[in-house]
Amino acid sequence: MKEQRNAKETIQKFNKSKLIELSLAAIKQHELVFISEIIPFLPCSQSTFYNYELQGLELLKEALSRNRINLKLKIRRKLLESDNPIALIASYKLFANRDELERLSNNSRQPHTQKQPFSFTLNLNPDNRVRERLQLGETKQITGEADFIDAEAEAD
Repeated sequence: MKEQRNAKETIQKFNKSKLIELSLAAIKQHELVFISEIIPFLPCSQSTFYNYELQGLELLKEALSRNRINLKLKIRRKLLESDNPIALIASYKLFANRDELERLSNNSRQPHTQKQPFSFTLNLNPDNRVRERLQLGETKQITGEADFIDAEAEAD
């Protein structure tokens, strides 16, 4: 019975403004970045914290946000000062635009399409020697670069 009374007295000792003050001090002192990290530094239970609706206070959210920004700046500074290639790539990714990110990650948002082979007929009014070869069925498949036949070089 006495324990229950002490527990009630302890809960009543902590009003909302005192918990806010303690929360802000914990955020600053321990450089916290998440709401859930505050509770272990308070002399109240998790349910008390949420019953007072401290998780929704803009004052606490802003303090946590400032710590997140400061942490990001510290990390970014360390990455940029590093000689480690992986750290340099990570820091580059922080500042890269969308195209650069895709190139670094070897991913593309557009689906890859398979290249279809193409063929075409090129009639250059060939001389008699080339015409004879074509009539005999000697053909070459053209892929990528043009295939030139020098009729004078073949005559030599």
